[in-house]
Amino acid sequence: MKKLLFVLMLMVFVMASAQGTGTVPVRLSDKTQRVGGKEYYIHIVEQGQTLFSIARAYGLKYYDAVIKTDIHLMKVGDTVWLPKNEYSVAAVTTAAGVATTTERTHYIKVEAGQTLYSISREYGVTVEQIVEANPELENSQLKAGQMLKVPPRNAPKASAESNDTQANKPTATDNQLNKQAEEQKKIEEQKKAEEQKKIEEQKRLDEEKRIAEQKRLDEEKRIAEEKRLAEQKRLDEEKRVAEQKRQEEQKKQAEAGKAEPAVQNEEAAAKPQPRVIVNPYPFTEVPTGFPTTQAGYYNFSTVSGFNYQVRDLQSKDRICVTVMMPLHLNEIEGISTSKFDIEQRGKKQYKVFEFVQFYEGILMALDELQGQGYNVLLNVVDVVSTKPADVEAAFESHGVANSDFIIALLVKEPFDKLAQLAKKYQVFVINPFSSRVDVVKDNPYVVKYMPSTEGVVKSMLDLVATKHRNGHLYLMHSNNKSVVSEEHEYFEEFQKQLAARNDIKYTLFDWAANGKLISAMKSTDDNVIVSIYNQDGNKNTVYATTLLNRLSSLTSHVPTLMTVNNFFLTEVKSVDYDQLQHLNYTSVTTGHLDYNNPRHKDFIDTYKTKFRTEPNTLYAGVAHDITLFFVKALTSKGAEFWRNPQNFQTPIDLLFPLRLKQQSPTGGYENQAPDIYQMQSYKLIKVN
Repeated sequence: MKKLLFVLMLMVFVMASAQGTGTVPVRLSDKTQRVGGKEYYIHIVEQGQTLFSIARAYGLKYYDAVIKTDIHLMKVGDTVWLPKNEYSVAAVTTAAGVATTTERTHYIKVEAGQTLYSISREYGVTVEQIVEANPELENSQLKAGQMLKVPPRNAPKASAESNDTQANKPTATDNQLNKQAEEQKKIEEQKKAEEQKKIEEQKRLDEEKRIAEQKRLDEEKRIAEEKRLAEQKRLDEEKRVAEQKRQEEQKKQAEAGKAEPAVQNEEAAAKPQPRVIVNPYPFTEVPTGFPTTQAGYYNFSTVSGFNYQVRDLQSKDRICVTVMMPLHLNEIEGISTSKFDIEQRGKKQYKVFEFVQFYEGILMALDELQGQGYNVLLNVVDVVSTKPADVEAAFESHGVANSDFIIALLVKEPFDKLAQLAKKYQVFVINPFSSRVDVVKDNPYVVKYMPSTEGVVKSMLDLVATKHRNGHLYLMHSNNKSVVSEEHEYFEEFQKQLAARNDIKYTLFDWAANGKLISAMKSTDDNVIVSIYNQDGNKNTVYATTLLNRLSSLTSHVPTLMTVNNFFLTEVKSVDYDQLQHLNYTSVTTGHLDYNNPRHKDFIDTYKTKFRTEPNTLYAGVAHDITLFFVKALTSKGAEFWRNPQNFQTPIDLLFPLRLKQQSPTGGYENQAPDIYQMQSYKLIKVN
C-alpha cells in the first residue's frame, strides 16, 4: 500500500513539474541505454524544455541528469541521459498509465508568473477553494516563493456560513466567473509579453556591458604593458649606469694599486649567492604595489588574552590580502564543461569547479567594499600541489608573509604546512571550511571560520533552556562504531556541557532502542528531541522517516524536534512537511543561503546576474563574509583587532553570524555563532 501511495504521489509531482515550471510538458521516454555499467533513460530535448523540467518529470534532481553538451547550451534535439532508479522508474511507469492521481491536499511553493487562476486550473479546483484554504491571502495577490495550500478536488466548495451571513453575501454567476477567467487570461498573456520584453532588453544591456567591460580590460592591459615596458627600460638603464660606475671604480683602484680586479672578481664569485626562488605557479602574478617586506611589530598597550606578537598593517591606505587555493588555471583550457564527461571520467581533474564559486564570492565582497570606499589589494596564489615543499615555494615566491591576512582554501596537508609558515612569520590565516579542531591547536595565528562544536552545542542548549524551561531533552544518537567521527564529537560535547548545567533535564537515547521512545516521552512533559544521528544517505533516510512517523502519531506530549550537522530533514525525499510543522522542526546549520531572507536573496540575485549561475549554498557566501568581515575589522581597528576581535561589532551586511573566541591561551580563534532555523508556516525561518 505504501509503494502504491508513493507512486501516486510521484505522479502528482511529475504532472506539477510539467506545468509549474513554465515550460512545455515533458513526455517521458521508456527507452534505456547502458553506459559504463549504469542504465539510463534516453530523452530527446523538445522545444521549450529545460534540464530542470526534464529532470523533475523523471522524479530526479537537475544535477542527476547527464548531457554531452555544455550544460548551459542545451538545445532542441540534444540527448539527455536520466539514471534509472526507483524514482525515475516510478515516474515512467506512472506516465504510462499504471497509476492515477490521488485526491489530496498539496502544499506548493509559488513560482514567478503563477496566479490563483493558473494554479486552480493545474490542480482542478476553484479559485474560491484556494482562497478559503489560505485565509492569509490579501486581495488574492501571490508572491513568488510563498507557500500555498491547495485543497483536494473533492473538498467542499465553500465553508458553511450562517443564514444571515449567507443572505448578505453576493454570489458570482457563471458569466461573471467566465468573464473573470478571460480577464485573468489577458493579464497573464500581457505579463508574459512584458516579461519577454524585459528579458530581451536585459540581454541587450548585458551585451553592451560585456563589450564595455572587454574594452576596459583591453585598455587596462595596454596601460599595464606600457608601464611594464617603461619599468623594464628604467631598470635596464639603472643597471647600465651601475655597471659603468663599477667599471670606472675598478679602473681607478687598479691604477692606484689598491686592488686587483681579477682577485676581486674571484672573491665575489666565491661568496655564497642569495637563494633564487623560481615561481612554480606562473599563472598568477604578484600584483603591482604588493608589499615586498613585512611590517614591523605593533606597539600595543591594550591588555588582552592574546599574548603573542602582532604585526602592524602593511599600509595605512589599504588592506593587503592573499588567497591561496587550487584554481588549476593551467588546466582550464583542456577541461570539458560537459556534465556527461564529468560523470564518466570522475572528478579528479575538475577540482576547479568545486572552488571557483569561493573565488567568485570574494569578488562579490570586493565589489561591495569598493562601493563603500574600502581599498583592498588582492594577491591570488594558485596552489595546485599538495606537497609541503611546493606550498612553501609558493608562499615565498608570492610574498605571502607580507599580507595583512591570508584566506586559505586548502586540504589537510598543504594547510598544515601553510599554518606553520603563518606562525613563523606572525601572519594570520583564515581556514574557511575545516571541521578539524586541531587546526587551531597550539597555533594562535589560525582562525577557524566554521562554528566550533562547542559553539553549536551551546547555542542549542541555550535555546532549549530558554524556550523549554521545565522541559526534558532526549539526545538521539547511535552507538554504532562505524558512524562518522563527527557524531561522536557532538555526542561527547553534549555530554560534557549537559553535565555542567543544572537548567536542563535530559536522557541519552540510543536509536537502537527507538521502539521505546514514545512510551519514554509520555512520562515527561514539554519534550525536546535533539538528533545528532548521522550515517550514510540511505540509513539517514530510513532513520528520518521512522522517527517522523513515530513522533507524528502523538496527539499529546508532542515534542519539538531539533537536528544538527547540516542534516536538513527538509532535504529527505520522503519527508512530509505536515509532520515537520507538527513537530516545530528546528535545525542548526552553517553557511545556509536562505531564499526567504531579503539580504540573502539580494546576494543570490546579484551573483546570478554577475556570474550567470546559481551560487553554491556554502562556498560563495562564506568567501563573501570572510573577506568583508576581516577587511572592515582591520580597517576599523587596525592591528589591535587581532588582540581583541570580540570588541569589533559584526557588520550588518554579513550573510551569516560570526563571533570569534580564543579557545585556549596557546590556540587560535574559533567561530562560536551558528544559524538556527525553525519550521514556521511550512518554511524554515531564522530564529536567532
